[in-house]
Amino acid sequence: MNAKDPIAFVPSSTSRLGGGDIVISLTPEQTQKLGMDASMLADWFHSALWALATLRTVNPAECTVSASSWHTMINDVEHRLLPRLEGIRDALVRAHDSSGGSVNDLALAMDVPRSTAQYRRDVLRRSQKSTWEDWAVFGGPQQGGQAPQDDRDGQ
Repeated sequence: MNAKDPIAFVPSSTSRLGGGDIVISLTPEQTQKLGMDASMLADWFHSALWALATLRTVNPAECTVSASSWHTMINDVEHRLLPRLEGIRDALVRAHDSSGGSVNDLALAMDVPRSTAQYRRDVLRRSQKSTWEDWAVFGGPQQGGQAPQDDRDGQ
């Protein structure tokens, strides 16, 4: 990894656990803006990668993974990570629209047909910002934003 590359993969021969490390570097400003969200998101991204690796290496029917491990993976992905990613996406689409971005460019960025991009943008234009979209823009209480009160509903 060089000083300008924010993402690196450390090969297994030099990684901490022997399998490979993914390193994501942030600037001081990014770290300050993200606050505790950075470590929480890293934990949930880890759960998503753990889940994907588990699904690719075990036969769930053989019950070699405990129900509590599956529970943790599902909870971290479904109730923690996905709502936040959806909030980030919606905030990005709104920002793109506010800056004069075209529907064609949005379709290209989303890798969807133009009609789908138009529909998604129109839905956002007609709706209030979700809790997680506000979280994406303003952060949680450590940044002075309005923190979501309930992770369980994903809204």
